[in-house]
Amino acid sequence: MKIDLNLIKDLRNTTFAPLGDCKAALEAAGGDIQKAIEVLREKGIAKAGKKAERETNEGMIKVEARDGKTVGLKLLCETDFVVKNEHFQTLFQNIFDKLFTLNTEAHSFEELPEATQAEITGLITDFVGKIGENVKIGEILITTEKTYAYNHPGNKVASVIYYSGDEKIAKELALQVAAMNPTYLNFDEVPQAEKDTAKAKFTEELKAQGKPENMIEQIVAGKLNKAFADDILLEQEYIRDGGKKVKELITDGFEVIKFTRFAI
Repeated sequence: MKIDLNLIKDLRNTTFAPLGDCKAALEAAGGDIQKAIEVLREKGIAKAGKKAERETNEGMIKVEARDGKTVGLKLLCETDFVVKNEHFQTLFQNIFDKLFTLNTEAHSFEELPEATQAEITGLITDFVGKIGENVKIGEILITTEKTYAYNHPGNKVASVIYYSGDEKIAKELALQVAAMNPTYLNFDEVPQAEKDTAKAKFTEELKAQGKPENMIEQIVAGKLNKAFADDILLEQEYIRDGGKKVKELITDGFEVIKFTRFAI
């Protein structure tokens, strides 16, 4: 049957599917636009399954703290071209807004309620069928703990500081985490196995250099602190003043509990 061009355009505007697919779907549905939408949806699910293993090295990140809740989302796709697509951004915002409605704590997609997982999966599957690229959840955060959330311009890096005390200090720490990507909060968080390995290496080197036994332990302690400094938030050089360590920002009444960094 001959399909009216305006009907094809209406289906295109509703689904964002290519015009050729819209025409074929309407033909298969006998001109019924609702049935055509279902045809496109089924085709989209099939396409999504084929694309599920393709690499997703691009995407978008956002964190936000408001009304006693902090939400973070990393949504991945294959190309930066899709990231800039308004429909991808709409998909992102729809998922992000959905996370804010949930009365739960979550640090992964799997920790979300099953009904929410199914709803988000459906949104992504439909989108993949339309856009032709693999899209998937990278990371999710929902918490009611007190935080400061920072989004670096470009939506590729964000950080969350869990703290008590002065928000201005928390903001500086969030900027530091986003810029310098520390692994640990303090020296105590460094795995003992890593410290032991480094300690054994430095001790052996100092003995080979003929350093006195009574000095080796002190020298090794200094070398350990220096070796891990770049990976420890509180030991890093402050990004606004290289002559100061981050720990020097901490004042009485302020406590940094932990941090999270999202990056693409």
